Amino acid sequence: MKQQLWWWRAFAALALAGCPGSAAETSATDASSTSDATAATGSSTDVTPTSSGAPPTTSSGTTASTTEEIDPLPQGPIQAGVAVGYLTGPVGASMAGYGGRTVTNNTPWNHLLNGASGFYGLGTIKAMVIEVGGERLVVMKMPTMSSEHSLTEGAIEKLKADHGIDITGRLITAATHSHHNLARYWRLPAPLGFVGGDSPDEELIDRMTTAMADVIAAAVADLAPAQWGATWLDDWDPDDAVYRDRRGENDPTYGKDARLTLLAVRRPDGTPMATVINFGMHGTVFDSPNELFTEDAAGGLEMKFEEAFFAAKGQPIFGMFAQSGGGDASPAGDGLGHPEPARIERIGHAAAPRILALYDAIEWRDEATLGVRSRRIDLTYSGMGYDDYPEFQNAQGGPYLWGAWQCKGAEADVDDGNPATSLEGKPKNCMPMQGLLESLGETVPHGEVHQTYLTVARLDDFYMLTLPGEPTASVIQYARTAYEDRAVDGMVFGYSQDHLLYLTQPDDWLQGGYESEMSLWGPLLAKYLVDGQMTEVEALIAGDGSPVWSEQSPSLSVGKSFEPRALEAGVDAPGLTAEPPPTIWRGETLRAAWNGGEPGLGEPRVTVQVDDGGGFVDVASPSGWAGAALDNSRYHMLTHYAPDPKPNGKLLAERQQKWFVDWQVPADLPAGTYRLRIDGRAFDGQATEDYALTTAPFEVAFAPEHALSAVLAGGQLTLDVTRPPPAYVMDDKWPVGGFRLLDPEVAADAPVHLRVPLTLSFTKDDLPVGDTHEVPYVSGIGHVFDFATAGLDPDGLVARVHLRDDVVPAFIEAPILGP
Repeated sequence: MKQQLWWWRAFAALALAGCPGSAAETSATDASSTSDATAATGSSTDVTPTSSGAPPTTSSGTTASTTEEIDPLPQGPIQAGVAVGYLTGPVGASMAGYGGRTVTNNTPWNHLLNGASGFYGLGTIKAMVIEVGGERLVVMKMPTMSSEHSLTEGAIEKLKADHGIDITGRLITAATHSHHNLARYWRLPAPLGFVGGDSPDEELIDRMTTAMADVIAAAVADLAPAQWGATWLDDWDPDDAVYRDRRGENDPTYGKDARLTLLAVRRPDGTPMATVINFGMHGTVFDSPNELFTEDAAGGLEMKFEEAFFAAKGQPIFGMFAQSGGGDASPAGDGLGHPEPARIERIGHAAAPRILALYDAIEWRDEATLGVRSRRIDLTYSGMGYDDYPEFQNAQGGPYLWGAWQCKGAEADVDDGNPATSLEGKPKNCMPMQGLLESLGETVPHGEVHQTYLTVARLDDFYMLTLPGEPTASVIQYARTAYEDRAVDGMVFGYSQDHLLYLTQPDDWLQGGYESEMSLWGPLLAKYLVDGQMTEVEALIAGDGSPVWSEQSPSLSVGKSFEPRALEAGVDAPGLTAEPPPTIWRGETLRAAWNGGEPGLGEPRVTVQVDDGGGFVDVASPSGWAGAALDNSRYHMLTHYAPDPKPNGKLLAERQQKWFVDWQVPADLPAGTYRLRIDGRAFDGQATEDYALTTAPFEVAFAPEHALSAVLAGGQLTLDVTRPPPAYVMDDKWPVGGFRLLDPEVAADAPVHLRVPLTLSFTKDDLPVGDTHEVPYVSGIGHVFDFATAGLDPDGLVARVHLRDDVVPAFIEAPILGP
């Protein structure tokens, strides 16, 4: 009966347990029953959750038997390398983040949660490698819901096996916390996948870690002399244009973590390379019904920052979003009513100039002292200090010896919506982890609950520490105070290395609410982790960088062997099935469709090409990345997999491998002749092969709805080109039109204004008169031309404009109005 009780309590809680979003803002199911005696005492197992059974350790928590000698930290000139790669598919795998995603797209790659049916941009893996005197630090941004040691250690092992590069203990992972990217990497018992991670899948873990290792290897290959710098700014988003506090239970004590920190590298000649962008923001712009892989808020932030950087400086950069206190921070970008896809771009539009200004304030250094220390620690009730702290016990006074979650006070005792009430001194009514795990056939200790992976690093007087879960602002504030107490500066990587759900300070946890309920180890875990990390920081301050890697116990959660899934053949050879229209207006959406290959072969790449007069060439990516094109790898297109027959959870010998892409033409795309090139891989039942398809050419020009106003006043001719906003169109669970942010400065229902340079000429009586002029766009002013320089009489004059960068000019005209 008790196992059945545990199972139903767990199932009910897990069905609603993902991070709160539009449909899940309410707290998880009330876990009101108290723990049973076995779970409270641990008497059903011979393993005791105390440090007595662990290997001897040093005062800093490292294994005393380690034989690596303590050497001084290396100091000297730095080298750095950066690289980018992609992690999204296969399309059909489930997305981590929201719990209880109802399965409506059941594929060979998902299990408990719904499978993705396409992608809105590919998730990026970005690596920054810093080397001093042979020692290395690798910071890897990845587009996942969380870090997990399966990915952290898996990437290290893959790098060693596939590339012969050993970075054991030298990798810091930074997950963006998108709720719409690959799941199935968290090695929890399969039924617990309802929490938002789906059941573990070793083939997917292998694919993910292989991609990560490849990017790190590319960054190592890019190592060359470099400079580094770090800086930060408090209260950088005072108007909540980028992100906002979402946790009301701890108001007014804690708001959002208001600091932005940058850690950047560049070449000695000033050539930019990459910058870590460190603040806290959930990836929950899109709601749980979304079926498209996307990096959500973090992806829009990175893309718009990179585009703004290239536009301002003429040089590209990699922006690497890294969470800090994102546990209680929601994304913003909704001030003007734009729909979800455009909203992630508005977040980046609001953040980019502020990040750029802070980047320009960096003081660059040619040398550094570098140190890194990583360790696996055991998590125990006694070790965290609960023997002397009575706030993590059941109603009978028994300890939650192996951890507990879904802790919630009785409504008569505490009101989660009232910050004046507290769980302090009151029953917690938690769900003990021992009973939950044992009801699912697991034993304790369990590697995903009772161990974790931590790293600290030093660059001169700038320090970094990782936290394995979702730290709230209270935790980041505590860590910063700890840095200050040691007279050093630093940053905190949340969602890093491993995952233990939410982390709060004791006073914050006792306020109750969602973040407290979604914690595995009660009020002391975060403080315990930060205090332990500060012990390691002190060792680095003292110049003690060894051992780089240590563990109190070997990992209790390891991978298993797997058989790769078979490939499905395509019924039809690769070929186009739907062409774009011969003419597409700026702001409108076109669709191209084709027969391709099954998702396990990788995502097809759709590239925009333009006829430059000598033939079709790729349109350069707005990010300016070398060799990168305007394509479906970023937030410019929506790509869908629409097989026939539809997925039913099984692999077939063959099916029609159908794909389509929707591309909303930017409002400021230069007029000309374009086409789409589609590259991918297909399987015919015998062998795989690359395919390349090109659509028929199509023209891009002004829409009939576009209008030009030309108003002369005070000798200044003000030009304004506008069009009505295209409608935002949804098809079931994804958009199919009007999804781009065409004009970030106006409301979603307001006319779209062109904000790029124009070429101006004049006609009178349908004949050209005067010269041709370039009219720049000035932010806050618009297109203003000094009419006196034209030397013309305005009476009867018609203004005629096209975009300065048009390949084949497309004109729009209007009579001059005014005196």
